[in-house]
Amino acid sequence: MGAFPKAEIEAAFRRYQVQGRDAARSGDWSRWGEMFTEDVTYIEQQVGEWAGRAAAVREMSALMHQTEGTPWIWVNQYPVKAHVVDEDRGWVWSQIWNRMEDPGNGKVFQENCLTLLRYDGDGLFNYEEDLYNPHAYVKMVEDWVAEREKCRAERADGDPEAQAAAARTFADVEAGEPAEPPRLFEKYAGERAGRATRGRFPREEIAEAFEHYRAQLLLAGRSRDWSHWGAALTPDATWIDCALGTLGKREALVREVERRLHRVDDEAPWAQLCRFPADEYVIDEARESVWAFFWARFADPGDGSRHQARVFAELTYGGDGLFKGVETLYNPNHLESALASWKAAKEAYDLRRERRAKRLAEREKKARELAPED
Repeated sequence: MGAFPKAEIEAAFRRYQVQGRDAARSGDWSRWGEMFTEDVTYIEQQVGEWAGRAAAVREMSALMHQTEGTPWIWVNQYPVKAHVVDEDRGWVWSQIWNRMEDPGNGKVFQENCLTLLRYDGDGLFNYEEDLYNPHAYVKMVEDWVAEREKCRAERADGDPEAQAAAARTFADVEAGEPAEPPRLFEKYAGERAGRATRGRFPREEIAEAFEHYRAQLLLAGRSRDWSHWGAALTPDATWIDCALGTLGKREALVREVERRLHRVDDEAPWAQLCRFPADEYVIDEARESVWAFFWARFADPGDGSRHQARVFAELTYGGDGLFKGVETLYNPNHLESALASWKAAKEAYDLRRERRAKRLAEREKKARELAPED
């Protein structure tokens, strides 16, 4: 049992969704800021880290008020794909669609974002971290702009208001304004409390399978033999990667990872990306899944420095100690930056090592010259 009851954290998260939606649609991001403590920490994986509520609101407004080029102002809908509440530690793990306004024909333009929140009481959160693929977001906005222009051109050929007025002449009643949606969450809280929420597999089984998955992932990286990772997946496993797309079947997954991570050339030595320790994680027993952060970390360049990027993974359990689905979300720019910093550190270390070896050789030569003869 954590410091706060699960119902209180759930209620705060529901309000967070409402405030975020209202902020995006009104342009007033102080509404979103009302969900945080004064000393909140906000980590925006592409832009940077912000300290304090005022800074978070100011920087988010600057980001989302863009109307030209990449018009983020039209990203104003945030339906939740799924979420998990870790009551013991106060975390809310959520996957939230960042969805754009209707371009004019009802098509959906959206990209997934992993949002991690830490609850601090009084309905407020003191930490938020977002992780997403910025390349996918830019393409989403570009595609939306093109679709909106297409819709505008099509509307120019006709008069949609006149068409709507003509259609209403066939109506039997005057409907008026759309009704407010019913608020049923609190009304049926008691009925939901009595329903079973546990999945097919006990939490302990999923936890043990996840430990096996972590061990196989670490072994695969260290050995560069990715069949070890495949040994933690079902034969018909599916992998959804935010940059690579959707891949199916265990053999294909192993083959694709090896094709990318077996590169040893000097320009892109991805073979050095070989450490994958797990960070925070939570088990969602009802949905038979594990939500986890991993570090995609390069090997030690020689000086002990770390070069890594954070990766979110949702693992869907398939029974018998194996996972049948893996969905990853990360920032490709962070991986490229980690590769560049690793190369720089490796070159600097190799240069220092060469100089040190030369000095030691000279010292040894001088010592031998001064030593008495045998």
